[in-house]
Amino acid sequence: MELPTTAEVFLIAGYVLFCMGLNGVAFLISAFYRKKLKHYAPYLGFLLSLLFGAVFIGTLLIKDGGSSVSIVRTTSLLGCSMFSALSVTGLYMSMRKAR
Repeated sequence: MELPTTAEVFLIAGYVLFCMGLNGVAFLISAFYRKKLKHYAPYLGFLLSLLFGAVFIGTLLIKDGGSSVSIVRTTSLLGCSMFSALSVTGLYMSMRKAR
């Protein structure tokens, strides 16, 4: 297996890794709200976003994929962004109510 060497692939992977890092921090904030303050805070969406991000980065390593890899890549990127946006919005709303 050869690793792709184009700058575009590395920039996209870096962007997704950065978003995954932000989701990890938001997950920790959500866990704090659930444990210490006993308020509802979403956490499953953050985990799904991290999973879809990892799948996307994994599909970037496949050089000659074909249409099935392209479908998985697109679906995982959309899933990562949708779950992230919904979970962050839910966390914001739950934090707003906790005050």
